[in-house]
Amino acid sequence: MKEDELPMRSALAMFYPPEKERLRFARQIGVEDVIIWGNTFCRQEDEEKELSVAKLRKLREIVEEEGLRLFGIENLPWHFYDRIFWGKEGKEEQLHHYCNSIRNMAEAGIYNLGYNWIPYGVKRTTYSYPIRGGAKGTAYDHKEMCDIPLLYDREYSEEEFWENYTYFIKGVLPAAEEAGVTISCHPNDPPVDGIGGVPHLFKSVEAYDKTFELYPSENHKVTLCLGNLEEMGGNLYEKIRHFGRMDKIHYVHFQSVSGSVPEFHEEFIDTGDYDPYEIIKVLKECGFHGVMIPGHVPQIEGDVEWRTEESNRYTSYHHPMGGYRARAYTIGYMRALIHVATRGDEE
Repeated sequence: MKEDELPMRSALAMFYPPEKERLRFARQIGVEDVIIWGNTFCRQEDEEKELSVAKLRKLREIVEEEGLRLFGIENLPWHFYDRIFWGKEGKEEQLHHYCNSIRNMAEAGIYNLGYNWIPYGVKRTTYSYPIRGGAKGTAYDHKEMCDIPLLYDREYSEEEFWENYTYFIKGVLPAAEEAGVTISCHPNDPPVDGIGGVPHLFKSVEAYDKTFELYPSENHKVTLCLGNLEEMGGNLYEKIRHFGRMDKIHYVHFQSVSGSVPEFHEEFIDTGDYDPYEIIKVLKECGFHGVMIPGHVPQIEGDVEWRTEESNRYTSYHHPMGGYRARAYTIGYMRALIHVATRGDEE
């Protein structure tokens, strides 16, 4: 069955290289699709500048050997495009290699890539906010971030960030179109104006409208992070409809929060500010038939951390991500909602 003929469905994201035990866990809880977090493909000191066809084909084999589909890759290593991000010397070479990675993905039979315009990953002010039953979630309070020192060499303006981003997207999309790869941008998390001298571009629906106008393409969409959209404030369901009308929903991060900028905390899937069943119904109304992953999940009693030892070697941020039990809870909840919302569709 072709991807565009598959139904709306749950999926799991995991670090590269995917461990057999985690892949089996995914299959056992009813998941059929996997997304690989590509920020752990290689370290900067490994001197790799792009993903090879051989590495990507091997990745597909590992996933498919466990009876799963490799839906796509979320994020390439930061050092693949950091000079583009900052507008530094060497950005032309990085753009060339980034486009080659996209072409190599297609040659390996992988046609979906998520990316972000965030140099330091998700920012939170605590990773141990107490929620239901003593579980812990992440939380953000912008007043605690207002006076932090510069995170990089100087303060950057939003105008120059848009200029750098425009160079990136106008360079990457022709390669994606040629290769038949769909790419999608994740919102800035948190969706504030900026932190530590680094502007946040993707903090509103209007920012996405702007980027879609920069280079109109059917191959460019939104990584629909429900938590981020809720953090922005406003009507979440109408935001989903907005992107749905444009056919811009690529795949979904199904996570929940209470509150919005400037202060919010993450929740269980069923305790946040939105109704998860209404989300499924709106996605169905929009004709969405892609995958949905648990984005961020709580840290619950007796769980095993999802972050791997390998991921700690490859990234500078080592905060807890929740584990197996929390993901199984979220997947089960999602699958039940999808079942109820779509039963009878094929009768």
